[in-house]
Amino acid sequence: MRPGNRHVWLAATMLASALAVPGVAFAQAGVAAADGAGDDADQGIVDIVVTAQKRSERLQDVPIAVTALSGEALASKGMASTLDIAVATPGLTYTQVTGAISPRIRGIGTSEARGGNENSVAIYVDGVYYASSNSSILSLNNIEQVAVLKGPQGTLFGRNATGGLIQVTTLDPKQDFSGRATATYGSKDRIGASLYVTGGLSDQLAADLAISYDDQRDGFGHNLFNGQEVNKTENLSVRSKWKLDIGDATTVKLSGDYGTLKDAGPARRPVIGSKSVTGVPFNGGAFDVNSNFQPAYRNEQGGGSVDLTHHFDMFDLVSLTAYRRSTTDVTFDADGLPVALVQANIRFKDRQFSQEFQAVSTGGGPFSWTLGLYYFSAKGGYDRAVLSLPPAVRTFQGYQRTTSPAAYGQASYKFTDATSLTLGLRYSAETRHLDASGMIFTRATGTTVTTPPLTDKLTAKRPTWRVALDHRLSPDVLVYASYNRGFKSGGFNTTTFTPASEFFAPEKLDAYEVGIKSDLLDRRLRFNASGYYYNYSNIQLASIVNGLLRITNAARSKVYGFDADITAKPVDQLTLSIGLSYINSQFASYPNAQISTPLPAGGNAIVAGDAKGNELPFAPDWTFSLGIDYVVPLGQGNLTFSSQYFHSDGWMAEPDNRLKQKPYDLLNASLSWSLDHAKGIAVTAWAKNLTNEVYAATLQTQNTTDIIVPAPGRTLGATLSYKF
Repeated sequence: MRPGNRHVWLAATMLASALAVPGVAFAQAGVAAADGAGDDADQGIVDIVVTAQKRSERLQDVPIAVTALSGEALASKGMASTLDIAVATPGLTYTQVTGAISPRIRGIGTSEARGGNENSVAIYVDGVYYASSNSSILSLNNIEQVAVLKGPQGTLFGRNATGGLIQVTTLDPKQDFSGRATATYGSKDRIGASLYVTGGLSDQLAADLAISYDDQRDGFGHNLFNGQEVNKTENLSVRSKWKLDIGDATTVKLSGDYGTLKDAGPARRPVIGSKSVTGVPFNGGAFDVNSNFQPAYRNEQGGGSVDLTHHFDMFDLVSLTAYRRSTTDVTFDADGLPVALVQANIRFKDRQFSQEFQAVSTGGGPFSWTLGLYYFSAKGGYDRAVLSLPPAVRTFQGYQRTTSPAAYGQASYKFTDATSLTLGLRYSAETRHLDASGMIFTRATGTTVTTPPLTDKLTAKRPTWRVALDHRLSPDVLVYASYNRGFKSGGFNTTTFTPASEFFAPEKLDAYEVGIKSDLLDRRLRFNASGYYYNYSNIQLASIVNGLLRITNAARSKVYGFDADITAKPVDQLTLSIGLSYINSQFASYPNAQISTPLPAGGNAIVAGDAKGNELPFAPDWTFSLGIDYVVPLGQGNLTFSSQYFHSDGWMAEPDNRLKQKPYDLLNASLSWSLDHAKGIAVTAWAKNLTNEVYAATLQTQNTTDIIVPAPGRTLGATLSYKF
């Protein structure tokens, strides 16, 4: 039996056992069930409330594939940032390129989204869209819930939710004074601390403050060229939310946040076994590099929002205003070699403003609806880019300015108590302006050559829609079918300086899906699953050539598969969770793909060629996760064991399918003792990537060699926390 098939057989066996025996489960908010082990044990798996359709609804009533994880569940699994949630979310993968994160859902996403361009999977925090991929790594110390919505969400959430979206909801302030403080020490000389405190300032006003700091002071590896450490991070985040109730009908929420992230990376090294243009093989450790250019990354971001809600008799009127800004400095050795070939020193700046008005029905009856107007304005790009390609240095600046108004509406009608039809439509209009200063070539002799500046304009006007029919086979079983259209706007390659600007077209996805949501065995088993078929066209794909980003359109592809979330609670103290995803992706047409071929002397020849029939990048055929949460009551306290296992059978790095991430397995675990479930002291010993698995956060072809940036290795530690 092939190794990949063994994992498929194992997953199928466990799934069959889950259906036959009251005790296994897929991780929809599966771990959230553990949160209620003490309070709601007699009720089985607790209900989860999500806002996947811009209104608060039970997860089991929403005809969308959603994986939801509560803040307590995230903490118990040691998930400290948005990067960690992929191990418990079927169909979600993350890659990182020079500090920016690129999520993909069911194989749909973008390898690199910067220079004013955006991801194909949208990230929202408290209803605010985060356009910059440099600002999407978020600490999770004051999170109420993270929900991953799968499939196009273009009707309610807009133009860049082609693959789906990640919806982060933070805690609201409470009138009762309470909070939580933690202190952490771990391997790699890691120290950390966090504080969350909330309370009432008056009868109508409550506020909170969340502070999180984490510093991994020793790197996972070293730069063999200069002896300095690489792959170590330091981050700080501060958030505050103020909630004001004006009478019984009006609520105002003011939110603000600030964060910094420093990284001794991206630590790029040659793939073991690849031959570089120097002819000298890399002989360092898995997390080492050998680079003449020390990598460094720093991101500073912040923003604020005003959420005003007024309750009328039949609907809520919501105004959400937000502003965000981000500055990122990154220096890295693009060639990954100890010789001066390609080095980059780049500053990104991103600014955005958004205004949204919503009217959401609240009355009873068979008809519910949501109407909205949305306006988005942003400016982002390369504030400074210096690329050393000896014997010349290239310097340039390039921005894109985006304005995008939209109007949308979605309504659901219940024909009977069991059957509902949902129709939604959104119309988006987008204008992009390119403003590039031109490239300055400085030769070793000191002479310079300057290309002319570039300005240009793109417009795109597109409808997106949703049609969904759902039917209750019983009070605890919902089946649904849906058809959704999503699109992601086009843009400019702000690093390309030719006599004319170079742009890429909007991508489009038509998604057909069927699914089931069910609570079985007296709410001891929750089984949610969906199957889908995608028709994906004008796919935006990124490549890095000589250290610079270039985005092109592939013609089209077909993607189909299924994913499932199951949660089981066989006894009150035990919660099991399983996640399973299968993705079959294939380019139906891609005649001008970047095709790389290793050269006998070292390095790679990169030419245009046909990638028809190849798999989409970063779309593993199978992923599987298994989570365990077991609570042992000890007098007034608890002893809790949590673990999360994740398997991926690997993915292709690029459209030519030459570079592949091999199958890998991750194991996280924790053991926690708490004096009191609700308040008091708790001590937790934890481990992440316990087996020290080496797998890629970045894997890409360069002219000089094949490049990898490994994901973090094993970390161990302990956390002392106090709830009050």
